[in-house]
Amino acid sequence: MSVEIAKQYFELMDSADTGTDDVLELYADGAVVHSSRKGVIQGKENIRAFYEANADFFTGGEHEMKEFHEAGNTVICEGYLDGETSAGRSAEGVPLCDVMEFNEDDELVAFRAYLDYSGFIGEVPEEVPNVEAEAEQHEEEEDVTA
Repeated sequence: MSVEIAKQYFELMDSADTGTDDVLELYADGAVVHSSRKGVIQGKENIRAFYEANADFFTGGEHEMKEFHEAGNTVICEGYLDGETSAGRSAEGVPLCDVMEFNEDDELVAFRAYLDYSGFIGEVPEEVPNVEAEAEQHEEEEDVTA
């Protein structure tokens, strides 16, 4: 079932008729997104802000998903992205690999987005988020609240 939800995610992301709320319905309340561009984003409201900022960065785009690999509650999604940025850059066939983790209700609890941004940016930003450190901090905070 999780592969079908993963496929639905990309259909929603590519649909001009889809809003952020439609995508957020796929997420569990305490979900976490790991982005190589923005770091760790926790909770639906922060994920909403992340998607809205992404909509400002990517002004157009379409996923061409090639493979979905499922193991337990995890789905690895491989494909390509064609798109344009607000800075006027466009790229075709940019490799991506997204890792989606689901709970028993087939809701996304963790999403790790890996996109080859070299197709969209001309230079590496001065500060790149330390996603590993942010993820460890998030795990420590969860352990404290549990």
